[in-house]
Amino acid sequence: MPTTVNVTAQSLRAGNSKLRANTLVTSASSLANGLLNAAMLAYAARQGQTGQIAAYSVMTAALTWIAILVMGGSSLLYVSGTEHERLAARSQRLLIALPVMAAATCLLSGLYAARGYASTALIAAGCVLMLNSLAELRYSDLIRQLRFVGVSAASTGTRLLALGLLVGGVPLTAALATGAGVYLLSVEILVRRAGNGAPPIWSGLSVRAAKGAFRLNRRLMGYSIGDAFSARAGTLALSLVASPHVVGCYGALVSIYQALVAVVFSGLRVPMAMRTRRRHRIGPPRPVSREAEVITTAAALVISAGIVGFAPWLTSDVLDLDVAGAAVWLQMLAIALPFATVNRAFALSRIGDGDYRAATRTAIALAIIVLVGLAAQFAELTPTGTAAAAGIAEVSVAVAILVGAARRRRGRSAPAVGTADAPIGTEQASVPGSVTAP
Repeated sequence: MPTTVNVTAQSLRAGNSKLRANTLVTSASSLANGLLNAAMLAYAARQGQTGQIAAYSVMTAALTWIAILVMGGSSLLYVSGTEHERLAARSQRLLIALPVMAAATCLLSGLYAARGYASTALIAAGCVLMLNSLAELRYSDLIRQLRFVGVSAASTGTRLLALGLLVGGVPLTAALATGAGVYLLSVEILVRRAGNGAPPIWSGLSVRAAKGAFRLNRRLMGYSIGDAFSARAGTLALSLVASPHVVGCYGALVSIYQALVAVVFSGLRVPMAMRTRRRHRIGPPRPVSREAEVITTAAALVISAGIVGFAPWLTSDVLDLDVAGAAVWLQMLAIALPFATVNRAFALSRIGDGDYRAATRTAIALAIIVLVGLAAQFAELTPTGTAAAAGIAEVSVAVAILVGAARRRRGRSAPAVGTADAPIGTEQASVPGSVTAP
């Protein structure tokens, strides 16, 4: 018995150590990518490319929403599903979603060009989204294989390439499109050179499987729609009432915020991948601790405090934004970051465990609060009100998750009347749909 306990303790320590190391690698890489994105935005803004930033912001917001409506939750299904589900998601992405995104890029370019946006920048931004959509599949393959170092090197290297092109005189959207193409090629090579000899991304596609993905995606469709809406609705709503210059300035700050969210999101995908592997019995079974989520949330708090304190310097001296209130917009978004981390930690842990319903409830709650906040002020919508709607949504849902988790923990700690206390060291099995503190 002592030998079994020692082996279990050693396995737990080894698993936690690996989880911690992978979390730090992915978070550090994502932080570097976020800084590089911020550097590109700062350089483009100082060079007067607010029109490029505006085109990229509105195209990203609109095309992401269209892609979600077509693909549902195929991205998460691809990383967390069975091999049958993964084939369906890949077939749907290449055979259905990609042509729809291409057609939507042409349509949106015509619509926004009539509002004063540069059509070439809009088309280039659409190409960025399409290339990244394909690269996301290979990224998910590498994450599922726990190859975090390789994918981190590929993403950071291509960001450096895009920054170099921008400094060399290439417009922002064209530099990003080139970087996205190189990134897709890099992750494809990494996956193909894996020990299992993975086939090309375009092999084995099936129209029947692509159609079947719509049925399989129903479990994650609500989550994907809610997540996309809460992230992009503000920029789209603002683009209908504000000038391209204001949208470009706000889009630069939102891009910084979303880059920071991507930092914590990357760190949280490590425990999600571990949970997925455990659920599908891939590799040795190991318990997954909350340590990575705690570390990521603490990092988000530190980053948020730094952004709030340095917001005036970042907006005026670094980004050189010439609109009043830009520092306040960035501060409001930064305050929301730790709460957004809590919400995503909870949602991704539930997805890793296969409890898609609980994750969907979180995303839909965020979307509803954002919608109410935007609708309440749409007649006089401003960037300040747009940022406030996003922040209030993140705070409200995070507080609800933490309060619910605290109540459940308090209820579990009290022994039931007429029953014996549980033995020390045992845990209550998680119930699908239950809320667990991230």
